[in-house]
Amino acid sequence: MAEHGRIVRLTRYAKKGEPGEEIQNVRLIAGVGMEGDFHSGERQISLLSLELRQWMDAQAEPGLCFRRYKENILFEGLPSAALVPGEQLYVDEAVLEISAMEKHCFDECPLFRKGEACVLAGQNLFAKVIKSGVVRVDMVLILII
Repeated sequence: MAEHGRIVRLTRYAKKGEPGEEIQNVRLIAGVGMEGDFHSGERQISLLSLELRQWMDAQAEPGLCFRRYKENILFEGLPSAALVPGEQLYVDEAVLEISAMEKHCFDECPLFRKGEACVLAGQNLFAKVIKSGVVRVDMVLILII
């Protein structure tokens, strides 16, 4: 059985601390990540669901990490909770493997101090590029389960 989602936005971050560049297509390179992006190693690609981004944007008082977490691929149509380490996403020729689902809460975060649940915890995703390929906005993401 397969579940399908869609890429809503692609963002490349050339340098740490600088704003990202919204792009329409980009090459993903196996073992490296997104061409021209400063991320590398275990967290080659960061992914976030559109629903989670909308929740973050709607908060009257943003969590401390909201501005720190910047996704490379914003997607819709796949439940974040179904994407666990080891699962693979197919995007045309490219293959991504979920490598981590983590977020550390900070003691100084307004949400943490109030004891409010942060939906971002455990639903921000990182992936490694297993097979290279070009991806574009509106491309289908396929999760085979």
